[in-house]
Amino acid sequence: MLSRLHAQQWAPSPTLYGALRYRSSCMQLRTFRSSRLVRSDRPSPDVFSQEMAKVPKTIDTMASEQTAFLYLDNIFPLRMNSLDIRQFIFQHTDRSLESIANRCLPVETLPYNFKPLNIIARNKDGGAIVKFGYQSSDEEKVNAAKEIVTKVNMFLEGKRTLAPFNLCPVRSFLVKGHPFLEDMVRRYPTARLRIEFQGEAISVEKLYNHLRQYGKIYDIALYPNPAAGKDPARYAIVEFTRVRSSTSARNCLHGHIIHDTRLNILYERQIHTNAVKDWLMNHPRITIPVLAALAAGITYAIFDPLREFFVTSKIIQRFSLDEYSIYRWLRKETWARLVPEVEASQNMWSEDQVHLQKLKSWFREKPETFVIVSGPSGSGKSELVRTALEDRKNKVMIDCEQLVNARNKSETTKLLAKQVGYFPVFTWVASLSNLVETIITATTGQQTGLSTTPETLNKNILEVVGISLADIAPLEKAEHERKRHAKDTIRKRFHRWVELTFGTPEEREHLEKEEAEDDYDSRAHIPVVFIDNFMKDASKNTTLWEDLADWAALLVKNGLAHVVFVSSNVSTGKVLAKALPGKSFSMVNLLDAPTEVSLQFLSHHLGEEQITDELYGIVDALGGRLNELELFVQKLKMNIPPKTAFEDIVQRNVIEIRKYGFGEMVDDEEYDLDWSVIQFWQIVKKLTETKSINYDELKWGEYFDGKDKPIRAMEHAELITILHYDGRPNSIRPGKPVYYSVFQQLLNDTVFAASMEIETYTYLKKVADDKLAKLQDQIVELSQIYNGRPPREIDQRIRYLLAKVKTLQTNVETYEKNIKDNMAIVSSTWTEQKSE
Repeated sequence: MLSRLHAQQWAPSPTLYGALRYRSSCMQLRTFRSSRLVRSDRPSPDVFSQEMAKVPKTIDTMASEQTAFLYLDNIFPLRMNSLDIRQFIFQHTDRSLESIANRCLPVETLPYNFKPLNIIARNKDGGAIVKFGYQSSDEEKVNAAKEIVTKVNMFLEGKRTLAPFNLCPVRSFLVKGHPFLEDMVRRYPTARLRIEFQGEAISVEKLYNHLRQYGKIYDIALYPNPAAGKDPARYAIVEFTRVRSSTSARNCLHGHIIHDTRLNILYERQIHTNAVKDWLMNHPRITIPVLAALAAGITYAIFDPLREFFVTSKIIQRFSLDEYSIYRWLRKETWARLVPEVEASQNMWSEDQVHLQKLKSWFREKPETFVIVSGPSGSGKSELVRTALEDRKNKVMIDCEQLVNARNKSETTKLLAKQVGYFPVFTWVASLSNLVETIITATTGQQTGLSTTPETLNKNILEVVGISLADIAPLEKAEHERKRHAKDTIRKRFHRWVELTFGTPEEREHLEKEEAEDDYDSRAHIPVVFIDNFMKDASKNTTLWEDLADWAALLVKNGLAHVVFVSSNVSTGKVLAKALPGKSFSMVNLLDAPTEVSLQFLSHHLGEEQITDELYGIVDALGGRLNELELFVQKLKMNIPPKTAFEDIVQRNVIEIRKYGFGEMVDDEEYDLDWSVIQFWQIVKKLTETKSINYDELKWGEYFDGKDKPIRAMEHAELITILHYDGRPNSIRPGKPVYYSVFQQLLNDTVFAASMEIETYTYLKKVADDKLAKLQDQIVELSQIYNGRPPREIDQRIRYLLAKVKTLQTNVETYEKNIKDNMAIVSSTWTEQKSE
């Protein structure tokens, strides 16, 4: 349709040429063709001056040759910017300009012997200026030109001449001024015109009357020109509703003179103000949280489902090849035949069916509380839980030791995300949000709340893990139903019906039992969250322990997963009790493996033939602590004699005890003990005499004076172990079984033991002297009552105090003697070593 309309409206018309042949001579026709319409992309600014100069100077009284200009609008597409390619699409040639003129100018019907002389293309403005000649007297030349333009407009309206690029009609206007034919690259048409008055100012009414014919006007505003001096000229800003109206007005009225005032018209670059953008920029307290909410929403819509998928895959081991039977079969039939598999190290608690069955029975129940596996370091707590979880498919393992040992909080977040399968993780978001928060606060003075901390990222990771745990139960149930559907075929159903109908009672009972086993048990598929090394170092990253405890409590309360805490810290119960109050925990307390289990561990690694009678005594002294047993095995494999290996282990622990227990640090100012060396020395001496110490007797003795804080601090440092009975502290044992031998060696070190005894007796002597001074002051005060004759009651009190003074004095003398004896031991030992 458009192509047909374009062909009809823009095709050359032979009628124009026929009329010209009929009305003009051959000489005139050759003259017209020699001055053929030429497209001018780069016109000279003096074109119109030259054309006006060609107007005849001799004027006939009746009629003379006149020239004028008319402007054809909507001939070309407008060029609004440098990227506007419409000019290249609708590119016209010089001959097409002739055809346009022939189509738009009814030469045969126009009066006053009208003839076109030249066409100047105005590509950027989307139009063309046509110079035409006509015959008229000087008095009527203006009216004649107007009449010609009116006839052209009537012709265009009657023909409905439409442009193919916008389907809008072509318009024509009489050029009243001298158009400014410029080709500046950065000057493009706009709907706003700047009209400068070269002379007196023109009113808005007059401007409106001259401009309205070109199109609807949005507004006209008059402005002074501050640079013009005391009597400034004025200019006007005229804004049309359409750009083509402004281009027509500029080409027709530039240089026009109204009452001795010349109009200089330029395009005014329009400053586009975006009210929405301005409002957003001026209200950062509203817009920034909204943008943050949009960013969070986009993240939730895109990344959170992806993260949930990876976390769920990690929990159900979707990408673990060991979970697929075909992979296990291929590995068994190919690689395993060529390379024998290395046998995994034996767990000391693998034969402990009591603890294993207890854990497995708790995992088969509905989660209602925490499972806490406690015990000293190296007692095999983690191995016990891993053994109990070998047949569990859905499990999450978080190793807190890696998190605590991270270099910074950002690395802690990365390690936590890696352990639970959280991907992708953007740790740089925290730094970026803090930077944005700082910039906005500095510029606006308002807090936006956009800052993100690593703790917040950790909570987000745990939240996604919780969502994935909640989705696992429906997934497991759907998977079970799918497998059961595939298994329960028509053939098996028919076979089962036959056996149930005609089989023996034993066969029917067996089939009914199999059908009952096929029923889905949701409790058997509940995931298990295994948090290892919980509160490994309670003083570091305390926020992490609280977040993990609160998150675990949320999982247990909603029945999403079993949560197992493995810790050697005795304060674990207090922290977990705050997160899950009013609940009693399921506890497994591991101490040390029996001698028989330790010997089985050695025989597994060394061979049965290596177990000799000598090892029995060494293993009994070494104890059932996994760390020491593994170190002992390594030394034996290096062909070190058992006795030498045991002595090396004891000596290493002696150094650790003297360093951490007695405070022999490199810099004492950086290491402040929560107990005195005298208190720990008393425990060392007592544990060399007996296997355990009465907790209350030690607490209320003369060295602790009823304070149990030092005892608790020693337990935190893993120097001692406190055993409980009926929920209260009952007895004290060494932190490791090997410490019995360590304490005995410390006691056998005469110089060290003598030095500690000197320090102990010096402390006791000081305490006794302080008590004696107080008693003496009391006795003197009481003796002065009634001028040295106190009553019988006061005299009895004085005698009681004197008895205590006698006892303390005897103790002081004993302490001084012991100090002197131990000083002699130290001196004699130093003399012997010097002589050697």
